[in-house]
Amino acid sequence: MKREQLRDILAQSLVAGFDELDEAVDLVGRHGLGGVILFARNIASPEQVWGQNRRLHQAARQAGRPAPFVMVDQEGGVVARLKAPFTHGPGLPELGASDDPEVLRAQGARLGAELVAAGFNWDLAPVLDVHGVAEGVQEKRSLGRDPARVGELGAAFIQGMQATGCLACAKHFPGLGRTTLDTHRERPRVDLSRAELAAMELPPFARAIQAGVAGVMVCHAVFASLDPAQPASLSPAVITGLLRREMGYDGLVLSDDLEMGAVLADLDPAAAAVRAYLAGCDLLLICHGWRHALSALEQLTDRAISGEIDRQRLEEGAWRIARAKTGLPEPPEELSHLTRLLSRG
Repeated sequence: MKREQLRDILAQSLVAGFDELDEAVDLVGRHGLGGVILFARNIASPEQVWGQNRRLHQAARQAGRPAPFVMVDQEGGVVARLKAPFTHGPGLPELGASDDPEVLRAQGARLGAELVAAGFNWDLAPVLDVHGVAEGVQEKRSLGRDPARVGELGAAFIQGMQATGCLACAKHFPGLGRTTLDTHRERPRVDLSRAELAAMELPPFARAIQAGVAGVMVCHAVFASLDPAQPASLSPAVITGLLRREMGYDGLVLSDDLEMGAVLADLDPAAAAVRAYLAGCDLLLICHGWRHALSALEQLTDRAISGEIDRQRLEEGAWRIARAKTGLPEPPEELSHLTRLLSRG
């Protein structure tokens, strides 16, 4: 296979953040990246974000590329990139306190409908970390303390969202509920045994898999009983061993942002992206410096040419991405659909 063909295949594994729309158009059009992720810096108004997302889809189509994933973190509460008039609350702790799956299903459907109308096709939610320690890092983002209930409530949210055509993502596998350290700045070490992980952290993710969640995001913490040497996001033992083989997950595996402090302690983002791909991640998130994504792409292509990335790994990842992109909703041609949704109060 020629270098350009390999590069086009591997480009679909990269998702980048950006500052200017022209940058994003170039990423999904000329470079053929698999997607982009938007943050508050990219969002000014419903009209602006709808037009921006339509332009991104048009750029990919005009270049003969697959439709891009257009992602956002719209959990609700403390993590909501889209503010009023979009729905940006209540947060997951408040929703979890209702202990009612139908409340979560309705919230997932509401958020999903708004996002699709604005041209998004993937919400990186819900958080399925089980809040388990005092001042835990996920206390303000968790659905609760009971693993089984977090799983049931999270599954309802996922099903409500995905029924609208918007993909959902369970995060942060295998679970950040028992650390007080933030992976944005530090690399936590979780010293739970395999039995404790199975009882405390994994049940919500197993339920999300059962519910058909489109993606599972892997965190940057080190789990001593799984792989004491490297973060979960870079660990074949965690991704290929536990998530794929033991838990039977065949959807898309996403890295958390590869520019976080937990990774940058000893790796640059491009090198981390290569490690994450080799460990089994299908989608590699580089949320700020998109040039790192292009560097990672060249490094991955070199590895594929040398044979370090074998043909089966390449084809399996490409197939999962293509499958997820089949039937993704197109941004509505008229702004009025979004306007009507946002005016319902």
